[in-house]
Amino acid sequence: MWDRGAKMNQRFIPPHGGYEQLASYRKALIIFQATYYLAAKWIRMGSRTRDQMEQSARSGKQNIVEASLASATSKQTEIHLTNVAKASLGELLEDYKDFLLLRGLPVWDKDSPRSQDIRRLARGTDGMGATFDTYRRHVESDDPEVVGNVMVCLCNQACFLLNRQIRQLEQAFLQEGGIRERMTRARVEAREAQASPAPVCPQCGKPMRQRTARQGPNAGKAFWGCAAYPDCRGVRDAAAPQVPPVPPVPPNSEEAQ
Repeated sequence: MWDRGAKMNQRFIPPHGGYEQLASYRKALIIFQATYYLAAKWIRMGSRTRDQMEQSARSGKQNIVEASLASATSKQTEIHLTNVAKASLGELLEDYKDFLLLRGLPVWDKDSPRSQDIRRLARGTDGMGATFDTYRRHVESDDPEVVGNVMVCLCNQACFLLNRQIRQLEQAFLQEGGIRERMTRARVEAREAQASPAPVCPQCGKPMRQRTARQGPNAGKAFWGCAAYPDCRGVRDAAAPQVPPVPPVPPNSEEAQ
């Protein structure tokens, strides 16, 4: 009988969601809150620029959320939406540079003392990550040079985090595959489990899987291969009967006399 409980532990739909714990989401949330405040304060109502900045800030945050939720069934969608979030925040970064440019104000060098002060705020306080309140004093400043540069710093940090996140998603895809590959593996394992019990590997003792030789004199023939392949290369002949091991006879039993 198939041990349903043992196999159901190997679920092909991975854990997903939990976007609130992503550093990129927390940074995008700060940018979203700050942008809506600054757009209302510094850019006139009805301006196309104001609308675009608010939409870019929202898109950056919301696409991180959607990517996290979609990760259960589509790695491609997750990567695509994460990249859309990066593109939206990259566009917003350019808007804040324009904010400074049109006022004749400089973009601070990332290694300048003032930039370093802003970058250090990312650590938050009391071991907690930064929130909007961490940056509130700078965002609500009446100095447009401070306002513009703190937002340039935040957008740069968010884009860096999203770039790193995309690289991690690429590596996860290469190692684990997408949903279709996981579904196929899960189905194959389930069918194998429903079939006759698999023997154990003669080398490591782990369960074996039925495979088909692809080359050599046995090409096309079925055989048992260790499930731990390539770490273990134990094999058994699929045609040979699997004789269970004979338990040792106690010396004092009637069979031993």
